Amino acid sequence: MQAYKCKARIPDNHRLEITLPENFPEGEAEVIVLMKTETTPAPGMSLREFTAWLEQQPPGPHSEEEIEAWIREERSDWGED
Repeated sequence: MQAYKCKARIPDNHRLEITLPENFPEGEAEVIVLMKTETTPAPGMSLREFTAWLEQQPPGPHSEEEIEAWIREERSDWGED
């Protein structure tokens, strides 16, 4: 498998056109588009800025119910001191 990586800007019409190198073979190909996201908040941002940043992040791989179940399980393992 041969890969070609380039940077691109997605226009407001969401149509992307790329030109591959001449030596890239003809035929079927699989195209993967990776969305650039900020994975960490900027240092020193206010709580309001952080909340706005957090709301723009993609959802995680686990549902709210899965997370709550995991927290309950962890708490049950603490036991009584």
